[in-house]
Amino acid sequence: MGGRVSEGRRFRGGILSLVQTIDEYDRPLEYDLMTRTGRTLSEYIDMGAAGMVALLSFINYLPMDSQLRQAMDPQDEVGEWSTTKKTNMILADLFDVFVSANTKKGHKAKQYPRPKQKRKIGSGAIPISEFWDWWNGGDD
Repeated sequence: MGGRVSEGRRFRGGILSLVQTIDEYDRPLEYDLMTRTGRTLSEYIDMGAAGMVALLSFINYLPMDSQLRQAMDPQDEVGEWSTTKKTNMILADLFDVFVSANTKKGHKAKQYPRPKQKRKIGSGAIPISEFWDWWNGGDD
């Protein structure tokens, strides 16, 4: 894994390896820190030696689906498969297969409910009337 992560999830190296990792992967590390600890990279750096030790420990025990791990080894597909979201999708699919196999002929098997996809901006064309409503200051 990029020469820095080995033996599964362990980060190997001292302060020099940490500095190289921060230089090369500052954005994914920053994202993981903010979403998992509520602090920024600069806050850990401002802590001095204690912050560096905390960063080393944080990186060492990051889960496989972290942004840093994925950035360090983009070919590693295990991170994506280790998420709860992926596991839930697989379980819902298995439920559907089981229900279909045990549903009488002629009856429709009920699918396990999935979360609704959120509509993304730019995900498709909108009717011209909706566009003009928006253009004229209607729906914001």
